[in-house]
Amino acid sequence: MITSSIVLLAAMLLGAPIAFAIAASALGYFLATNANLLVFPQQFIGQLGNIPLIAIPFFILAGELMNCGGITRRIFAFALACVGRIPGGLGHTNVVAGMIFAGMSGSAVADLASLGKIGMKAMRDSHYPDDLSIGVITTTATIGPIIPPSINMVIFGSIANVPIGLLFLGGVIPGILTGLMIMLMFAFLFWRRKTKVKAAPQVPFWRTFREGIWSLLTPVVLLGAMFSGLATPTEAAILATVYTLIVAGLIYRELTWAKVLEALMSTATLSGAIMLIIGFAAPLGYAISRSQVAGGLSELLMASFQDPLMIMLAVAVLLLIVGCFMEVAAAIILLTPVLGVALISAGMDPVYIGVMMVYMLGIGLVTPPVGLCLYVGSQVSGIRLEKVIVAVWPFLIPLVVTMLLIIVFPQTITWLPQFVYSN
Repeated sequence: MITSSIVLLAAMLLGAPIAFAIAASALGYFLATNANLLVFPQQFIGQLGNIPLIAIPFFILAGELMNCGGITRRIFAFALACVGRIPGGLGHTNVVAGMIFAGMSGSAVADLASLGKIGMKAMRDSHYPDDLSIGVITTTATIGPIIPPSINMVIFGSIANVPIGLLFLGGVIPGILTGLMIMLMFAFLFWRRKTKVKAAPQVPFWRTFREGIWSLLTPVVLLGAMFSGLATPTEAAILATVYTLIVAGLIYRELTWAKVLEALMSTATLSGAIMLIIGFAAPLGYAISRSQVAGGLSELLMASFQDPLMIMLAVAVLLLIVGCFMEVAAAIILLTPVLGVALISAGMDPVYIGVMMVYMLGIGLVTPPVGLCLYVGSQVSGIRLEKVIVAVWPFLIPLVVTMLLIIVFPQTITWLPQFVYSN
């Protein structure tokens, strides 16, 4: 595995795409040992044949269709009607809208790209400071991979053989808690800076509810189908796409064939990149398994830390550092066969480990230098990247506080899956 690690680091330092860096690393192991080279393509094809992975392109496509079909705009209007009247209402509106949209897209980038422009324009029109606005909007996007459905949880579940439905349920309470913490931080900053803003437009609650009812039913239909047993997560992803097409195309009539084609092209590009990473991660996972790295790491963790709380705090520090330098999906794909399997082997709840890994690495979406949401936030707002980074820093506090809470109280993750599937 030393050769494999050297090849991986060298490829990443040279700027190779992460998928090919992983492939080179796995190939390095096969060439340096007596492993059968035929296993490499077998692992690649076998991993991509994993049925749950079908959910990924469909969740991405559903998110793309929502962006151009009028669904996002109606969700924002409903959130504004709910919390727009309280002090700093537009900041809270962005958080509430982000939490609702997270129940549909499963992607932080999709959430930010969709809601970011609408939220930023509304806050600028009401004279909110740019740094306060982009800070709350960018940070809220991290809720996307936590509240179900979640593309990153699908990836973890498919690699670690953990039921995806349980992972989805495990993310509900941490996702809601994160949203509430971000709202508290925004309220504090809004009060401390004595911000003078123009009152948000008064939007009648029942009118926005009536106009947006079909949009708001999306997560209800999606999650209801999964947790009632009518559909698997994979089937629910297809259902989400079909439902979005019906709502945006036939009910709202805002979806044209040109927009559908654009959504399909964007989905193909993003899905292809993710699938390549997942496919090449399989032979690397085989190499890790054959080298018994996960077992060794499990023994090391148990020998170094007797208390599970200390183990998770150490893991949290590691994942926060990794999240700063690696895209979340790639990090999950690389670390699940090693760290994830090691923690599960140490006797920890697989659902708890999966949600925690997704949450901790997700914080990296808003930390430099690789934080993808920082770049998207800069793009949707027109604010320079360094200013976006500074604006986001205060909002890292609620993310870290929430992370510590769910480490100390693992029931925030495990209670809901146990409650649902014990009845």
